[in-house]
Amino acid sequence: MVSGKYFNKGVKALDSPHVGHVVRETSDKIVVFGGGDDRYDIPKSTIRFAAGNVLIDLPFYEIVRKYKVDRKDPLPADSAPSIDLPEPVDLATYEGKYPKSLFNKGVRTQDEEHVGHVMRETDDKIVVWGHYDWRFDVPKSKIIAVGRNVILGMDYSDVFKYSVDRNAPLPTGESVETLAE
Repeated sequence: MVSGKYFNKGVKALDSPHVGHVVRETSDKIVVFGGGDDRYDIPKSTIRFAAGNVLIDLPFYEIVRKYKVDRKDPLPADSAPSIDLPEPVDLATYEGKYPKSLFNKGVRTQDEEHVGHVMRETDDKIVVWGHYDWRFDVPKSKIIAVGRNVILGMDYSDVFKYSVDRNAPLPTGESVETLAE
């Protein structure tokens, strides 16, 4: 299986903020590419938590000791059929151009300042929750790139043009309390 709920997420250890990122997921493990030629085939049973990143319930040295494999080894696969692509495809680029959802992605400005996270997406806007109880309803037309983060084509100071009261109804007309559901 090429994708899954962990695909392309960053991976952290108990004592390391960056182990690598998930490049493959099977029914029982994730394959993580780290820096250089590092590769780790990590059992899903060691995952403590997964949200924006995957936290492995081990210190980094244990991950290296137990799960490091040669990056050139064949990738593990499930017995389920896989999809054969006609030619090599850069899946990270594809996912960046055609994301399924912007929900929970970080939001940054073109001057590389962190704005917040996408909490709701409509056809034409994203609702961003930032620091200090700030909320921004930003038109999607202001998005210039999407990958692991949503990049807005403006400087940080320009984001405040889109500031709204955090408790104001969502652009869909729904109450802000629906975000908790």
